[in-house]
Amino acid sequence: MKEMRLLMVTAALLGYTMVAAQTIVSENVFKDITTLSNVRSTRFARPSPAGKYRKAGKPVAFYIGDSTMRTLTDGNGWSGEWGFGLFAQEWFDENELVVENHALGGTSSRTYYNYEWPTVKKGIKEGDFVVISFGHNDGGKLWEKRSTISGTSATETMVVTNDHGNQETVYSFGQYMRMFVDEARALGATPILCSRTPRGSFSNGKLSMDNSYRQWSMAVAKEKGVAFVDIEGVANPIYTDFGEWKVTQLYYNGTLHTSLLGAWHNAWCAALSIAANEENPLHKYLKDSTPPKLDIVREEGKPYTFTVGGDDTSARGTLRSGRWGLVYNTLEKGDIVMLTFGPNEMKSIISSGELGCIQSAEESREVKQMSTSRYEVVGSYGWYMHYYVNDIREKGAIPVIVNTEGETPEKVMAWNKELSQLYNVELKEEGSAAGIDISLNDDQPSTMPAYNLSGQPVTSAYKGLVIVGGKKLKKH
Repeated sequence: MKEMRLLMVTAALLGYTMVAAQTIVSENVFKDITTLSNVRSTRFARPSPAGKYRKAGKPVAFYIGDSTMRTLTDGNGWSGEWGFGLFAQEWFDENELVVENHALGGTSSRTYYNYEWPTVKKGIKEGDFVVISFGHNDGGKLWEKRSTISGTSATETMVVTNDHGNQETVYSFGQYMRMFVDEARALGATPILCSRTPRGSFSNGKLSMDNSYRQWSMAVAKEKGVAFVDIEGVANPIYTDFGEWKVTQLYYNGTLHTSLLGAWHNAWCAALSIAANEENPLHKYLKDSTPPKLDIVREEGKPYTFTVGGDDTSARGTLRSGRWGLVYNTLEKGDIVMLTFGPNEMKSIISSGELGCIQSAEESREVKQMSTSRYEVVGSYGWYMHYYVNDIREKGAIPVIVNTEGETPEKVMAWNKELSQLYNVELKEEGSAAGIDISLNDDQPSTMPAYNLSGQPVTSAYKGLVIVGGKKLKKH
């Protein structure tokens, strides 16, 4: 992985208690959609035939569901919406278990069973797994299209004329779950039932919880003796703690379909549910679902100061690459985060590293098509900064926005001033480093470790601006 100048602790430089400078290696959480999008783009579409990516002697986990698992057939985010099935593989060793996402947007358990399941079954072999998640499209009274009878009755049915003009017997939601389970087992596969994904709506300060399809799936899982992956049950307290504003950012154009960020979080909650149940047959294939943190050394009783930014990233790049996730996971109450973004905000949105943002301090998001053909929800500079400020305060830490004369573009400086007032954040105005001319002296012996302004260790032969013993100096 490329070494990144993401994060350095420059506390003395910025007026805070100094601790050791840091250089980290990037952990690209969203690697499937960003740096490796061309490599993985063939995996966005539904595999055809089923079992296409099977590795010799290894099982396949067939994920079947609706648009919350995959949006439409291509699943490439053209509408700004992504399904969690895209990230399901991230928590399993692909050399031991291959995940194939066969979900299709707009389907209910009934329509999937009738029109998609027969094709998927052709690829299932003994030892495989089938992960089943439906419920978002099963309600209502669209009997000619996709509705199922509420509940888990094994005997209640109704005969309707469907939208193909044919007579069709409709069963309960629970009965369709039984049919998937029984037929998967008949093929020698292990079925696993899964709750719906959470809808991003709040009531009285809490994320709303589905009390119907989740309970019905859970009841059938217990009845049939199969594992249950409770995405919604795991996500509910986590998303409630996130708060309504942040959860809204996990969705796009409503409270049903997730953005890329929301799809990742739903997949993570699925992994957490599997990790919590050692009897789940997927548990043995699971990789560590613990959120990664930065390897830092804290001084007891003292806050840690992070500087987020750098000449190789932007506000957008820091979030989409997964870099911010590392900082967020590491933050503790009382820490300080210096937000120092600059020239890359002005770059192209769709090319030149895809670092640019919507040029505004106002909060907005739009769907943009990248040069790699995939689609991405891109925020304004104001949106990204709001996201960071919200995350920092969620952890009980302190955000600081930094303007550096001669380094921060005038437009970004103006945005920062506006945003500092809007979100009541300290704005720190820094002078340019160009005028500093201080030599090392007896108080700063040459044996002390020195770091460049990117937080990287340098040798005694290095010339230029450095940080030594908590002071910014110029070595001659």
